[in-house]
Amino acid sequence: MADDGGDGPPCDSDYISNLPENVLVTILSLLRLDEAARSTVLSTRWRHLFPYTLLDFRAYALGRDVVAAVNTILAAHPAARVRSFRTGLLYFPPEDDPSVEAWLRDLAGRGVKELSLSFRERWQKIPASLFACTSLKRLHASSCTFPDATQAPVPLAALAEIDLFGVNISEESLGALLSRCTALEHLRMRSMGWCHRIHVRSESLKTLCGCGDFDELLIEHAPNLEQVYGNYMYMRSTHLKVAHAPKLEFLGYLGMSFDTIEIGQSVFTEDDFDIKTLMPSLKTLAIELSYTSEGYINWFMQLLKLFPCLETLYIRSDTWSKVRAAAPGSWDVLRSVPCIDNHLERVVFEVYRGHEWQREMAKFLHGRARFLKAMEFHCQGDKGCSELLGEEWVREQQELLCLDSRASLDARFLFFKGALVNNHHDVSHHEWYKRKYYHYLYNV
Repeated sequence: MADDGGDGPPCDSDYISNLPENVLVTILSLLRLDEAARSTVLSTRWRHLFPYTLLDFRAYALGRDVVAAVNTILAAHPAARVRSFRTGLLYFPPEDDPSVEAWLRDLAGRGVKELSLSFRERWQKIPASLFACTSLKRLHASSCTFPDATQAPVPLAALAEIDLFGVNISEESLGALLSRCTALEHLRMRSMGWCHRIHVRSESLKTLCGCGDFDELLIEHAPNLEQVYGNYMYMRSTHLKVAHAPKLEFLGYLGMSFDTIEIGQSVFTEDDFDIKTLMPSLKTLAIELSYTSEGYINWFMQLLKLFPCLETLYIRSDTWSKVRAAAPGSWDVLRSVPCIDNHLERVVFEVYRGHEWQREMAKFLHGRARFLKAMEFHCQGDKGCSELLGEEWVREQQELLCLDSRASLDARFLFFKGALVNNHHDVSHHEWYKRKYYHYLYNV
């Protein structure tokens, strides 16, 4: 590569140095930290551009010397702006090493807006200097221990999004984040440690999602909360209480394994249903239906009464089981359920195997839902993803489902190749996902 700061004539084949500065900065920012730093010896022009790559600082390098490299770069460019700072599987020296403490204080002075801190060991603790980053808007942390937010001198008033994966955090510290971060709108938690009880009191929170690896979720005061989503929340004996969330539109996954479901003054257990207050704001519900458990039909019918304006229903069942025999029960019931009769527009069977209980449930729903627009069957055989069911199987299911008896003549019945993806609710708002969603339909 030619040195555009040297005395020699430029090389006609040096296309990279002829690129605009914004393109060169993008190229440099995609390199590992050590590679980007070494590239500055190639040209005085590249040396001038390097500080601009720190705007989105990617602290990725081989080995443990990344700590020393970051220390050196920050010290060498004290005036460089840092908008976002990301690390990858960092391993710091012993906890008394001041490096990460100094990083965060330095980044706070540069007005950092996004932090992504990824460690190799959960015992590695994020220093309390995190709370000095008062300009921070987005925080992602993984495989570490979170500092005590109850002792923070000032709240992270600008923080709008928190994503925690494999993080140890105390219940008190999480509660302090929720109540003191007054701009917080999105909280995502997966594979958490220490925190078995989540107490939500937040004026600003809109979305709360995660794996559901907690024992109790108390939503005491969340006037702007719109979505509560725990992908595997039904796998624990969870106690869910929603005291005040007047804008809640999406809730899931609920299941018969829950110890208690409280919606306002209504108390809901596996065997006892005391319905006093309803939640008309809810538009989308995701459930796990334990069809081998006695009383599952009654549980389902009673649950829907809590949500009279429900429009979309996701139904997940024991996706790993090959059991075909459902518990005794009949879908031939005369009782009226307001959301089915007057509002239900979309039903999604996330894993449809063509079992008799699924067909009877589908027939009950499409026979009652006068405003149904679409019923989706995400088809998977008992052998799992490797089993291709084929169009002949789908046609047989269409006959068994008695689709001509549907209450809504406008309803469409869509059969998909394979189960609904596990992270559907995480990505369904992305345009790329919307474009590919219907690519796997059976052509029947």
